[in-house]
Amino acid sequence: MRTFSAKKVTPEKEVQNAVVKILRFHGWMTQRNQAGLGNTKGRPDLEAYKNGLTLFVEVKAPKRELKDGRTIGGELSEYQVEYIRKLKEQDMTVLVVDDSEKFLVWLEEIQERLWPGKGIRRLC
Repeated sequence: MRTFSAKKVTPEKEVQNAVVKILRFHGWMTQRNQAGLGNTKGRPDLEAYKNGLTLFVEVKAPKRELKDGRTIGGELSEYQVEYIRKLKEQDMTVLVVDDSEKFLVWLEEIQERLWPGKGIRRLC
């Protein structure tokens, strides 16, 4: 009998899942962009839509220090740097995220600027 084990969730995927939950909680429609499925190289991982605004989110693994003192974590590829540059030239909002708590703060700041008094929706 064949048994199936749950897929291991990478640190990057954990951040991405948390970001999607935060966006949806705040009323954003979300779209995940899968690499290699007809997408242009470098396109951000997520797109979110709300009240006429499109938000692009590139998710990276959190930086962490190895035993030998080196720091590793997600870095932008040359394709991602170029795609993000082109989006910003079009005045698009692009966030590079490696921490869901920081993302929540950024999102609240963005929403408060766009919709004063209506942008923040807290759990507590």
